[in-house]
Amino acid sequence: MSLIAAVYISETTRKFDKEYHYAVPFSLAEKVKPGIRVMVPFGRSNRTVEAYITSILEKSEFHELKEISKILDEQPLIDEKMIGLALWMKERYICTFSDALKCMMPPGTSAKTVKTVRLIANSTDTTTSIRKILDVLEQQNGLCEYEKLKELAGGKSFSKYIKKLSENGILEVTESFSTGVREKVQKVAYLAVPREEATSDIENNRIKKIQHIRILEMLLEDEYIPTADIIRFSGVSAGVLNTLEKNGYIEFKEVEVFRDPLGNRHFEKTFPLTPTIEQAEVLAHLKNVLSEGTFKEILLHGVTGSGKTEVYLQLIQHCFDLGRQAIVLVPEISLTPQMVERFRGRFGDSVAVIHSRLSIGERFDQWRLIKEGKIRVVVGARSAVFAPLKKPGLIIIDEEQEGSYKSEITPKYHARDLARERCIRENALLLLGSATPSVETYFRAVHKDIGLLEMHVRANNAPLPEVELVDMRSELDNGNRTVFSHRLTEEINKNIQTSQQTMLFMNRRGYSSFVLCRSCGLSIKCLNCNITMTYHSHDDRLICHYCGYTIKNPETCPSCKSSHIRHFGVGTQKIEEEIKKHFEGATVIRMDMDTTTYKNSHEEILSVFKEKNINIMVGTQMIAKGHDFPNVTLVGVIAADSMLNINDFRASEKTFQLLTQVAGRAGRGELTGRVIIQTYNTEDFSIRAACRHDYRSFYSQEIILREKLSYPPFTNIASVIMSGNADKSVFSQSKQVTEQLREKFKVVGCDSEVMGPSRAPLSKIRNKYRWRIIIKCREFDILTKIMTEVSDWFNAERKNSGTDMSVDINPLSML
Repeated sequence: MSLIAAVYISETTRKFDKEYHYAVPFSLAEKVKPGIRVMVPFGRSNRTVEAYITSILEKSEFHELKEISKILDEQPLIDEKMIGLALWMKERYICTFSDALKCMMPPGTSAKTVKTVRLIANSTDTTTSIRKILDVLEQQNGLCEYEKLKELAGGKSFSKYIKKLSENGILEVTESFSTGVREKVQKVAYLAVPREEATSDIENNRIKKIQHIRILEMLLEDEYIPTADIIRFSGVSAGVLNTLEKNGYIEFKEVEVFRDPLGNRHFEKTFPLTPTIEQAEVLAHLKNVLSEGTFKEILLHGVTGSGKTEVYLQLIQHCFDLGRQAIVLVPEISLTPQMVERFRGRFGDSVAVIHSRLSIGERFDQWRLIKEGKIRVVVGARSAVFAPLKKPGLIIIDEEQEGSYKSEITPKYHARDLARERCIRENALLLLGSATPSVETYFRAVHKDIGLLEMHVRANNAPLPEVELVDMRSELDNGNRTVFSHRLTEEINKNIQTSQQTMLFMNRRGYSSFVLCRSCGLSIKCLNCNITMTYHSHDDRLICHYCGYTIKNPETCPSCKSSHIRHFGVGTQKIEEEIKKHFEGATVIRMDMDTTTYKNSHEEILSVFKEKNINIMVGTQMIAKGHDFPNVTLVGVIAADSMLNINDFRASEKTFQLLTQVAGRAGRGELTGRVIIQTYNTEDFSIRAACRHDYRSFYSQEIILREKLSYPPFTNIASVIMSGNADKSVFSQSKQVTEQLREKFKVVGCDSEVMGPSRAPLSKIRNKYRWRIIIKCREFDILTKIMTEVSDWFNAERKNSGTDMSVDINPLSML
């Protein structure tokens, strides 16, 4: 009896995203396993598509099953636990199985089908369409890709004519499969004769040419050497190598080369530090939990500089001692060279690093090393939660409150939720670390849904930096029109004189945040987005930070032609320029999205700042986390209240977190740290709590507001964004979706609220109008079920309406 493979089709819509059964040919029966990719005929046309085997069955309720065409992998790409996780994601995030698998696989691994048409015989058929196909093939020397041929000679019945010609033996249609990324190989040379024979021929002058002797002497020292290295180091041409091959002394082969993103860096070996009293207590508890081998979730709440990373490192070693592996997630902007250095220095080559700035080839090779069991700890950004470790026993999420752990594209998962689900399936420990945990996580800890451990003291017993709040309204009253208060100016000058370093934080890049005509009041907005454009002085242009549209900085108003057009607001580029004016002779470096666009740019900027003892670094939130510079003793926050003005219920939380984190960069060495926070809103509770490093005070006030206004963690929120090119059509479809939602929530009768539709805060992006619907519902499962039903209904009904629907459950951004 033949086996049956249950598969899910890759790259399909939710309408067709279900389990299909295929018969397994006897020739493939020994090779099929869950997690292997296969090519299968699909649909009425039997087009060949990629699919993933999810299980092997002995019988099926379906009859006359089609057969698997081809197996693409020798070994499964994912194991059965990860298949289960992908199926969980499909239901949880209203996506397809293929969408979930893409998160687990390195980019470039999906198979592509290439159909080729070959002319193999002459035809006397004079039908116009057939004649055109044959003529094009003759022009292409008898061989052409199917899609190209269709483009050049196609008509309404193109596929029918191809089939007819193929059946008549005139054409041959073949299929081949390829992936976008493969193992990297290089050509090497090696000895084709015994070492003794090569040595004897050199010593007895049977080999006359010195170039030949040099090459053989090199190969006597090594098993094989890349041909490019032989040519470079011996100064010979490729022809000399070919002569040695012809004479039978050497042969060539291709060997695989792993693309190691850290291959050119040396890491000093480090050893565990003696734990502080708090660290020792925390470690003892965590090691006991880890040794139990059951699922637990614990929050480690430690002030900045309390030594959470050292706790992670020693706990990971304990995980190794238990025969298990670990994953450490850090925010993309915190994945600094310092962080990587600490893990590689402690654990050497058993560390893999995964983040978005790696090349496709580097990510592919890191993934393969992990899958082959050569890696024991994976350090990376959000996607590292899917690392294919065989026995994960510990997942650590550092800075767990960070928004970058939430995906903004489908599937819109949060790495914290994925880590929790994976730890449940693996009986592993999930450790969340932060100095400023999210309100939702701390709420769960306080209510004992998860464990809570706290560290209140810095590891070196250094005091937390003193924080001074400066009222910028008073500065204006006293005639100070600059971006630097008198106190901040005074402290920066002190640091310059004593060769200590300063970090200045401004959470807005560019030179000016908008350009305004003072005659008619026009603010210049992007043509594609309903958003003001930011001025960048470096190339004298206005740039939209959402779609990238750019124009030359106008000298006159586009509307009234007035010359009274000016830049308003402040960005990091403007701060950098102002530093050069106010602190003559001071060295300054800037770190934001504009200065870190190319590979290794983070590393280069941080290295220059440290090694050259640059006086001042100015930057966005990139400088707020993951950096440890002992000589940084002053941190200045230029405009603390700018973050309070965003249209988001988490504005106060984000303000507190960012201020606390950036303040924590000061005084991490032997020298005392100082922090100066400039604001026009000195009474806001989140700013005042950040000044005192007082998380509990902030939390106690914030949680009262959340409960009064019915925001998470007291409810769940779904944000629906309807978008399209025709504003009226988008609005009309938004109303239909809202009616569907209200009707379904009314039927189930749960505590819920549907608000909208209303224009989204960012009402137009990339030429698409955006309308928003907000849903609040206490019951998470009911909310997910209804959102799935309405989303599937809309996608089935919309046909060619041109309107898209995007659903995000418990979003981190309300824009």
